[in-house]
Amino acid sequence: MMTKRLFFMLILVLAIQASSMAQDKIYFTDFYISAGFKNQPYTELNQYFADAGYQTFEKQTATLGGGVSYVAMSGMGFFAETEFNLNKKRYSNDFVNYRYLPIHVTGGFQYHWKNSNIKDWRFYPKIGVYYGSTSLDMIVTDLNTDFGENLMGGMNTSFMYQRNIGLNFSINADKILGAFLKPTTQIGVYSRMGLQVGYMLNVYSSVTKLRRNFNPDLRKDLIITNAPKFDPSAFYIKLNFAIGKFEKESE
Repeated sequence: MMTKRLFFMLILVLAIQASSMAQDKIYFTDFYISAGFKNQPYTELNQYFADAGYQTFEKQTATLGGGVSYVAMSGMGFFAETEFNLNKKRYSNDFVNYRYLPIHVTGGFQYHWKNSNIKDWRFYPKIGVYYGSTSLDMIVTDLNTDFGENLMGGMNTSFMYQRNIGLNFSINADKILGAFLKPTTQIGVYSRMGLQVGYMLNVYSSVTKLRRNFNPDLRKDLIITNAPKFDPSAFYIKLNFAIGKFEKESE
């Protein structure tokens, strides 16, 4: 009998909590910019350059990016973000200039535990799928400026690229910097600062293709054989600064 009473009391408490949550729902949406650091090995590509006597790419690079985030009161949310390498992009020798340029967009899910606040800090994971391309652009030092020669195939610029698909995992820590709620509309604004530490894992790279520049007879990009992987896999850490809106609904 006592066990049943405790059971019904527990059900009642849970029902009251659920009712309370149903009466107070808050939704967050914000836009953020990020600046950080990435460690990207370029392993296979750098080996090709080293074997050919070319200068290899540095593993460390600064990054700059941005994104959008949405979180419901349940704690489940969505996000989309991208970033760009800010390292020295171009290298050269006596014959050619070359640069490496990865551009990818990540979209995925995040989950904010309600009890993760520690002195106004919130800790949560994000997991997403990224898609984009990584290109290797090579420009011959002795440029061919004759239009007729270019039309005949004497190209002086090569834009090779690979499509990439992979996973993006991160652990995040956010701190609310300020918030203001307008009682009449139950809509407010806020700002936050966040630390994001994660890893981009390349799962698939397409064949290497050469864009059909300077050749009007080509209708499709050319496939390049025996090319190394332009692997965007990397550990990263970055700071995010966001400004957003939250809405409070009362039922």
